[in-house]
Amino acid sequence: MIRIHLDELTLGRVRIAISPLWEAVSSLSLIIGSHSETPYPYVEWVRKTVPRISPLLRQELTALTRNEWSETSSSLTPIPKSSTPGFEEELLALRSVGHDKFAELIGDYWDAALAPYWSDMRNVLEEEILVRGRKLVTAGADRMLQDLGGQIRWDRPELSVPHQADLNWKMADGRLIIVSVLFARGTRFFATQDDAVAFSYQAQGSAVLSRHAINAGNTTNEVHRRDKLTNLLGRGRASVLKALLSPTTTTGLASCIGLAPSTVSQHLSVLSAAGLVRRLRVGPRVLYELEESGAALLAELGT
Repeated sequence: MIRIHLDELTLGRVRIAISPLWEAVSSLSLIIGSHSETPYPYVEWVRKTVPRISPLLRQELTALTRNEWSETSSSLTPIPKSSTPGFEEELLALRSVGHDKFAELIGDYWDAALAPYWSDMRNVLEEEILVRGRKLVTAGADRMLQDLGGQIRWDRPELSVPHQADLNWKMADGRLIIVSVLFARGTRFFATQDDAVAFSYQAQGSAVLSRHAINAGNTTNEVHRRDKLTNLLGRGRASVLKALLSPTTTTGLASCIGLAPSTVSQHLSVLSAAGLVRRLRVGPRVLYELEESGAALLAELGT
């Protein structure tokens, strides 16, 4: 666990970012560390991705990253310079600090493992930034930090972040960058640079990886017709729950799963009453997102 102590000036400079590089390194960690059963929703992604990665590439990347992951702050995941940096921009940042070999290898890994998925992943992550960012602006940093989930705890002035290291870190007049990562169930990353600190957290919507991988190998959008979730909730409600990859409108859900908006609205009302889905307003739009109980149900029965 890393305990970050924030003063008021730092609390006022919290920002959220996404990082293709952090996603790549986190997903690589998931593959290397998957000695037992792969967790939901990465099963299909791992099954389709691992055969595309040459054994030599995997061996070289494992050798380069092993020592880095044993350290508290990894230089392989430099702090994103903007909220939505491009992958090539981040590779240049790696090369600027002497990681030329790793930049070359992780570029090859990206092409095989994440490039086919990145468009869908980026859309989900940008929705995540929109929702978290609006909460930061309208409700303040305290509320946004409280709602990050994933065992992250905010008890002013201390932010407790799950991590493989045990560390107390004090920030005074600094910058805190929170990096939304769909693969944060692999290794959690923590990075420091000058007055800035960044850490990764599990973004909502990682089920997009499962849906993309499944749909890539099927001619129909309806898969696993009689899975356990469908048996429990019924096909319509199960489809709605699975489609909530990120905060989404009723119309967006209806378009995604091919149901009428009125039908989707009815399903959402039932799921909300059951405590599986919550409703939130972002400006003029009403969005729906998974409650933690809904995400847990998907993790248990959604495959």
